[in-house]
Amino acid sequence: MKTIIGITGTTSVGKSAVGVKLAQRLNSEIVSADSMQIYKGMDIGTAKINACETCGIVHHMIDIVEPCDNYSSFLYQLQASQIIDRMDTVPVVVGGTGFYFDSLIYPPEFGNLKETRRKELRAILDTQGLDALCDRLKQLDAETYGSIDLNNPQRVLRAVEIAESGASLSRGVWRNAEAKYNLKLFVLERSRDSLYTQIDSRVDKMIDLGLVDEVKTLVNKYGVCDTSAFQAIGYKEIIEYLRGSVDLSETVDKIKINTRHYAKRQITYFKKMDVFKYIDVECKSVSEITDDILNSLD
Repeated sequence: MKTIIGITGTTSVGKSAVGVKLAQRLNSEIVSADSMQIYKGMDIGTAKINACETCGIVHHMIDIVEPCDNYSSFLYQLQASQIIDRMDTVPVVVGGTGFYFDSLIYPPEFGNLKETRRKELRAILDTQGLDALCDRLKQLDAETYGSIDLNNPQRVLRAVEIAESGASLSRGVWRNAEAKYNLKLFVLERSRDSLYTQIDSRVDKMIDLGLVDEVKTLVNKYGVCDTSAFQAIGYKEIIEYLRGSVDLSETVDKIKINTRHYAKRQITYFKKMDVFKYIDVECKSVSEITDDILNSLD
């Protein structure tokens, strides 16, 4: 069974830099496990790593989907596993989407759900609204209801679809199957106060770098699509700002609050995963964190 090293943690914890340093030390490549960095043109709001920050390390599964298209964990594991299987060195998988890691290790059997039911659920979403689907999910799978972004229509729709099939997006009932890879998963963590400070700083930096203009460009090119991309934190709030619903100051505050809530959901999800080791990154350099990871593998 092939071994892969996973680096995860909440948003703003510093995963990307550690992943690059680790890949350098292992002479390896990085496979992204970020459900938003897959989208083209969504760079600032997803804190997508740039060419300079990669330090020459090859990154896979970034910029592979148009924002107007939907994408699923089922497709992710198909494409990412093909890349991993071709690699001669130990792959380094980096990202904060815990469900992507689970889908890699325990490939979901969610690819063949009925198209007719999917259309029916979409009709419910269009006619009765998101709250109706959320209520349906709460009845079918309370655990998933409490762990996913209930403001993301595509994610809620998918969760209901999976729950109706008898499975669970949150618990991943396919875990009874044999693992596809030997995952050594490291979760980077820092104190709550420090994390919130990092989140606030990152959001301010995104605004300074031109997040508003980035969203304008996307809306001008694609419109506002009914896809996960346009429900991403940072993007959906800016879209409301562009519609004149709120001022920029309120928008920035809302992005910060929603990002904090997302970080809490990430932490909840990590607790359900098969974590190899938690790494406290407080007051540590990227090199020190990388050393901790490598020493744990010895």
